[in-house]
Amino acid sequence: MLHWLHLQPVTLSVIKEFLRQYGYWILFIGTLLEGEAVVIVAGALAHAGVLDLPVVIAVSWLGSTINDQVLYQVGSRYGERILDWLPNFLKRHVAQAEGLIRRFGDWVTLLFRFIYGTRTITPILLGVHHYPPRRYLVMNPLAAAVWAGVIAGIGYVLGASLQGLLNGVRQVQIILLLLLFVGALLYWFWHRGNKSKTGT
Repeated sequence: MLHWLHLQPVTLSVIKEFLRQYGYWILFIGTLLEGEAVVIVAGALAHAGVLDLPVVIAVSWLGSTINDQVLYQVGSRYGERILDWLPNFLKRHVAQAEGLIRRFGDWVTLLFRFIYGTRTITPILLGVHHYPPRRYLVMNPLAAAVWAGVIAGIGYVLGASLQGLLNGVRQVQIILLLLLFVGALLYWFWHRGNKSKTGT
């Protein structure tokens, strides 16, 4: 059947080759969609030797930087109107994020990626509140570099732990990490869809 369809059997080598070819693209899309789970799994795959850790960090940095720079520009350009368009599940975090911005300023810009519930709304609010554009142009890539290094590093360490737990069963390790990688993306889309329905 597989031969008739001109498809390769799903073997370890096929999975590894797929991840080597498309893993960085999946990671880039995941970071554009704010996927910490994708970065963690990519870090674990780097420990498994499938991906390269410096490239994982660089791709994660690029996706996160672009995402938050776009959100900042949206907030800056459309101002208060954007807040009216937000779904209810994000409006609940607006007051929290605004309070953090007023109290901590630059520290929020550096650390908001690590604060649950405020990551999407904070760059928009920084634009709404006219956080200095030139400063954000410097702070955003710097903060994204810290985030990418920490999150990918966590994945790398978890990958080491997973390898020890599996006692060197490398095939199981790679397949499990692939499932986690794809599952993280699917969960994000499902979770996002449910939140959008709740917000309406």
